[in-house]
Amino acid sequence: MNALKDIWRRNPSACVALLIAAVVVVRVAVVIATPLEIGPDEAQYWRWSRTVDFGYYSKPPLIAWVIAVSTAVFGDGEWAIRFFSPVLHGVAAYFLFLLGQKAFDSRIGAWSAAIYLLMPGIWLSSTIMSTDAVLLAAWAAALYFLWRFRDSPNMANAILAGAMIGLAMLGKYAALYLYGGAALAALIDRDMRKAVLSPAGGVLVIASLIVLGPNIAWNFAHNFETVSHTADNANLGEAGFSPLHVFGFLGDQAAVFGPITLLLLLVGFTLIAGRKDKWTTTREFWLLCFIVPPLIVIMGQEIMSRAHANWAAAAYPAACVLLAAWIDRAFGSETGRMKVSPFLRSGIAFNAIIGLIFTALWVSPSLADATRASNSMKGVRGWEDTVAGLGAKAKEIGATAILVDDREIWHGMDYYGRNVDMVPVRTWLRGDRARSHAEEAGAIQPGDDVKILIASGAGGNRPMIRRDFTTIEEIGYLTIPLGPTRERKFKLYVASGYLHVSRTPEFEAKYHNVIED
Repeated sequence: MNALKDIWRRNPSACVALLIAAVVVVRVAVVIATPLEIGPDEAQYWRWSRTVDFGYYSKPPLIAWVIAVSTAVFGDGEWAIRFFSPVLHGVAAYFLFLLGQKAFDSRIGAWSAAIYLLMPGIWLSSTIMSTDAVLLAAWAAALYFLWRFRDSPNMANAILAGAMIGLAMLGKYAALYLYGGAALAALIDRDMRKAVLSPAGGVLVIASLIVLGPNIAWNFAHNFETVSHTADNANLGEAGFSPLHVFGFLGDQAAVFGPITLLLLLVGFTLIAGRKDKWTTTREFWLLCFIVPPLIVIMGQEIMSRAHANWAAAAYPAACVLLAAWIDRAFGSETGRMKVSPFLRSGIAFNAIIGLIFTALWVSPSLADATRASNSMKGVRGWEDTVAGLGAKAKEIGATAILVDDREIWHGMDYYGRNVDMVPVRTWLRGDRARSHAEEAGAIQPGDDVKILIASGAGGNRPMIRRDFTTIEEIGYLTIPLGPTRERKFKLYVASGYLHVSRTPEFEAKYHNVIED
């Protein structure tokens, strides 16, 4: 401990880097040690990584590029696919340290990194490969270089900030908030406005577009496939108005940021106005420009339709720095030492305990089973058994292909069947055109329907599936256990003569809410 204090006094940046590296090493060990399988989304990103491109069906390309690098080095095992996730979150934490150090001081920078690394959402995200890992690393770097650009709007800072924004966009289109945050900051902060309106501001925008350009060109060439899917995800076509959903939104964000730390952040929002310390308040409002827009937009999305908990994750890198600044303002001292309140200590400790419990369950699923805490693991279990069960049934009946009616099942079968001698796995087309990568890549091919094994997991699909085949016969069920209380159950059919029936309004009306079994 004294050695760390000595390093901190001599070189705070090195001290923080060492601590972050220690956390990353532990999390990489967890990724390697867990017996849990990869989930369908991870399997989808792995599939994309087999063919490096500038865009993919539902996401920009950065996650596939990252997986392509890790699997080229380590092979295509589960841990290799996930390897860079904890590393990237470590990178994000270090850039938040640099931002806190640059905007305030090293003490606040260190707290920023600690709050980020101990977020419950980051504990989870560090054990799987998701677009949040690639987005948040680039996002944190973009925030740091944007602040440097605000302080010193030279060409080098403009290029670095623009390149990081473009890189974040290649990770996830939620990085659009960075453009909005920078524009909002320019409206309320004179130094940011001068920087944005300078010639270097134009260079920043150009640099971001140069990095993003190949993905824009790919979307042009593919009928804006990724952009269209992103719009579909918003589900605004079925928008309503449910203001009580705001409580669900807050519950989700408490699960991502931590319940006590989220409460501290929300309380801080109410106290920021009216302060006389202009130097500090200017910095706080700058950070708010990158926090409030994602929170407001996703809360509105939740009220109008639906939103996943991680959709507002882009708000939290800047929130970590802002919360650290408020902690220092409230509990700091003139000697430079920060006296941490019991309430804050409880919040950070609570997040750490949540993370350690989650880590133990992730490494030992049997412990999760024993404590009835394994329901959330259903997506990362039973895939090898699913491949074995359906493969055996297909051989038993002499099937020419296996047809599934769920994109997640197809991706699980695709990855875990990669080294298995098995007939092709296809995906049933729900609409008149493919609406997922699984429906596109797993489309039924000529000759597949000589004798096809259908494995249906959704009762609502089965009446429509029957219409798409000349002959179809029920042949039983296949059940795959996923833990003490969960299972993956398929109704099995053997069918032939595939003829996709047009999904006319009359067809949709006839089968609306019709469920078999």
